[in-house]
Amino acid sequence: MQFTEIIDLIIEFVQSPIFLFAFGMIIVVGAARLATRSKSQSGVPVMKQMRRMTSELDKNKEVSEPVVRSRQDIITQKFNSQMQAIGLEPATSSGYVPVSHTPLARFLIERGVHNDTVSAILAGLMEEENETDVQAIIDAAADTPGVDLTGAELEKAKQLAVDEWNNVRRFRET
Repeated sequence: MQFTEIIDLIIEFVQSPIFLFAFGMIIVVGAARLATRSKSQSGVPVMKQMRRMTSELDKNKEVSEPVVRSRQDIITQKFNSQMQAIGLEPATSSGYVPVSHTPLARFLIERGVHNDTVSAILAGLMEEENETDVQAIIDAAADTPGVDLTGAELEKAKQLAVDEWNNVRRFRET
């Protein structure tokens, strides 16, 4: 065989349907591997942080704290982006998305209770079975640092909590 005959045979093979099918399958399999590789756990930043922390522990080095965004930051960012997407400018004076517009929440926030504490109080109210337990939550909240409710303010907070608890119960029953 001469050199030109060999080249003609190679060109004929490359143009055959079997070669084109095999070549196409190789491309599809390669693309699928690349797609699954990029979605694997190794690419997740949390996993990288965990590996780095494990490595630091193994080497008896000081462990660096992982970078974590708070739930409130994530919610605020999502809220702000959605407001801006529809052409509204969100308020930035408080720095947070409002926890609730209920009378109890407004009352507590006006007295300087932190939004996380207000959220916890509101969540706890919905779990209680009777008015005495609802009032006990407000009493317990009044004993926590950062909550300064005494006397008439404490009684008003208890009454607002009971009213809110009753409203939610009525709403759930209907």
